[in-house]
Amino acid sequence: MKRGNPLRRRTELKPGKPLERKTPLRSAGNLERATPLRKQSKKRQQENRERRRVVDAKYGTGLVRCEVPGCTSLADDAHEVLTRARGGSITDPDNIRAVCRPHHDEIGTEPVWAYELGFLRHSWEVA
Repeated sequence: MKRGNPLRRRTELKPGKPLERKTPLRSAGNLERATPLRKQSKKRQQENRERRRVVDAKYGTGLVRCEVPGCTSLADDAHEVLTRARGGSITDPDNIRAVCRPHHDEIGTEPVWAYELGFLRHSWEVA
């Protein structure tokens, strides 16, 4: 049984020498499929149809303004106040807010103001 540093390479790399593959790459399985993979599961497709109905019922099908105070842009996204990972529902109308894309991105990167304005909720705040 060999002992030694397990992090040490067996053969040292020499500076300036490019790495070369000694064996060709091979596929582990058949890459041709008789039926293509579905992009979304049927369950997720049903959830998305239900979400679309809820958003249309809440906001209508016309143009909607961003709900962030002071913003005059048109809304691009339906933002989830309580994410699914935290126990929120994508089909609950009280969990959906219309926001423009720049504010939606900002909610993800700087959430402090989003919590203050109610655009994000903690999972322990669920009643």
